[in-house]
Amino acid sequence: MIDSDTGEPLVCRGRTWTDAFGDELARIGATDDSVVAVTAAMLHPTGLGRFAKLFPDRVFDVGIAEQHAVTAAAGMATGDLHPVVAVYATFLNRAFDQVLMDVGLHRLGVTFVLDRAGITGPDGASHHGVWDSSLLGLVPNLKLTAPRDEQRLTEALRLAVAIDDAPTVIRYSKETLPEPLPTKARHGDVDILCQSAKPRVLVIGFGQLCGTAVEVGKRLDQQGIGATVVDPVWALPVSSDLLELVAAHELVISIEDGEVVGGLGARISQEARIAGITSRFREFGVQPGYLPQGSREELLVEQGLTAQDLARYATEQIAAGESVTPLTSTER
Repeated sequence: MIDSDTGEPLVCRGRTWTDAFGDELARIGATDDSVVAVTAAMLHPTGLGRFAKLFPDRVFDVGIAEQHAVTAAAGMATGDLHPVVAVYATFLNRAFDQVLMDVGLHRLGVTFVLDRAGITGPDGASHHGVWDSSLLGLVPNLKLTAPRDEQRLTEALRLAVAIDDAPTVIRYSKETLPEPLPTKARHGDVDILCQSAKPRVLVIGFGQLCGTAVEVGKRLDQQGIGATVVDPVWALPVSSDLLELVAAHELVISIEDGEVVGGLGARISQEARIAGITSRFREFGVQPGYLPQGSREELLVEQGLTAQDLARYATEQIAAGESVTPLTSTER
């Protein structure tokens, strides 16, 4: 993107998720020579520049050929290497078959790092990374995380490259890094970000929208409605610890920066039904369709993914005590 008046490139101000990934991968590479990087004509945009400078023989750019990138990574994984495949989230769609059959079927240790995940703003309809979670949830044994801040990103990356018997996925935004969101308590492997006395609503946040989830919890508390706000940390597979929290609340809402159909919230809801949990559940995310041009903030408002919208919905549901029903565009 360029400034229409000056012609100068428009860049994010401040440290980005991409910066944090690139720095951490270089640190990991310095102590683990089994880690290699693979990309598909996205070396510098995905943050692999520093790794490539330090370890040029351990970087493989296959050009605009995502299917080949994933299959090559599968081959490397069979040779005692741990490939980190860094691509834009939307472009992994092209290689779903290879993720499913070449990596997943053979339980290979390949880490997929998905930059530009979620609503990317003015990049346009084709670049919004909103389908990856829905697609990747179909891959058996796959482990997926959407870190909420830099600390969680670095922890996830180090854990992912140590897993050699399943594909791992780390997805994050193109935005600048948010302020750190500390863990107030833990319930098993779930991070509790805030909790009211006598909570009735469970708010599950994913990735950068954990900040929105915390704001929803605060707004509910101001309305006298107790809430627990959590980050599952690893979204897939759905943990039994998270399901215990779902069962302990009247109403559950999930907030994700991705397609709501078949997304992370839908997976939790399905697992809860299978477990016989009867808590009311509503998934919030990107609605089906192609997102129009607009800033990230404008599109989040259009999709009803603001703290005000979500807190109002939860407040109305608790007050009414009725079955959860979708919001209409006019209600948003």
